[in-house]
Amino acid sequence: MEKISVVICAYNPNKAIFERVINSLQNQTLELEYWELLIIDNNSSFPISDWLTINWHPQARIISEAKPGLINARNRGTIEAQYDYIISVDDDTLLCDNYLELVQKIYSSDPTLGIIGGRSTPIYLEEPPKWISQFNSLLAIRDLGEIEIVQQLNQERPTEYPTISPILIAPRKKCMEEYISFFENSLISKSLGRKGTSLASGEDNDINMFIYAKGYKIGYFPDLKFEHIIPPFRTTKKYLAKMAYESNRSWVKMLTNHDINPWQKIKSNTVLLRQAKAFFTYQAWRDAKNYIKWRGACGRFKGLSEL
Repeated sequence: MEKISVVICAYNPNKAIFERVINSLQNQTLELEYWELLIIDNNSSFPISDWLTINWHPQARIISEAKPGLINARNRGTIEAQYDYIISVDDDTLLCDNYLELVQKIYSSDPTLGIIGGRSTPIYLEEPPKWISQFNSLLAIRDLGEIEIVQQLNQERPTEYPTISPILIAPRKKCMEEYISFFENSLISKSLGRKGTSLASGEDNDINMFIYAKGYKIGYFPDLKFEHIIPPFRTTKKYLAKMAYESNRSWVKMLTNHDINPWQKIKSNTVLLRQAKAFFTYQAWRDAKNYIKWRGACGRFKGLSEL
C-alpha cells in the first residue's frame, strides 16, 4: 500500500488553531503506519517544538527551516519527505477524517496524476460581512461541485492557467522534485510568495502551473474536503485589500513565468496614473467591496511594471 507524507508549513501559527489542525490529523482513518507527519517550522519567533506535542505519531518530526518564505518551507518538506505523495496542510486548515485515505486511493488508481486537490469551506470565527463570498479566492475557499474533474495538457505548451488547480496542494513527490530544479533556476519563482508578515502569494500557483505544463494530470476531487479557519481580521477591508494587491501583483509574475501572461509589461512611471484612473473605474470610494477590487487592480499594475 502506498504511503503518504503530510507536510505542514508554519510561521508563528496561532496555537489554538494549530492544535485544531493537529487534532484533525489525529482523527484520520488511515493507519499511522501508512503516513508520516512533518512540521516545517519556518523560523517562528517561538519554536513550535517548545509547545507542541506530537508524540502520538511514531513518524512525526518538527523540522526547522531558517530560510524565510513559504516556498522554502515547501521545498524543505519535499526534501525531507520519505514517501511518494505529499499532502500540504496549512496551519489553519482541518482535513476531513478520511482525507489521507482518499488521497492514497486516488493516486493508486491513476499513476499519471501529478497533483490533486479538493474543495474547501470556511469556518468563520466571527460573522463575516455579507459580501465576503465575492472574495472567496483570497481566502482559499472553493467548491467546484460534486463531479471529479481531471485535466491534462493536450498540446505542446499551455495557454492559460487551469481553473481546477488545487488550492491545498497534494502533489506527487517526483513532481515536486522536478519543480525544485525549476525553482532554483527561476528568478521569478524566487520572487513569488509569502515571507514573514507579507501577504504575497503565488508559490502554489507556480507549482500547479509547472506540473501541468510538464504534462502531468491535475485533478479536482470533491470528496477531498477541508475547512479553512478564518479569524476576524482576515475578513476586514484592510486585510483583504492588502491581500488583493499582493495576490494580483504576484499573479501576473507567475503567469509571465510560464509564458501565459495576457497583459503587456507597462512602464513604472505610468503606474500611479493607471491606479488613479482605476479608482474612478471601480468607484473605490463607494464601499469596501469596490475598494478591495480597486486594490487588486493596483496590484496588477504594479506587477506588470516589475516584469
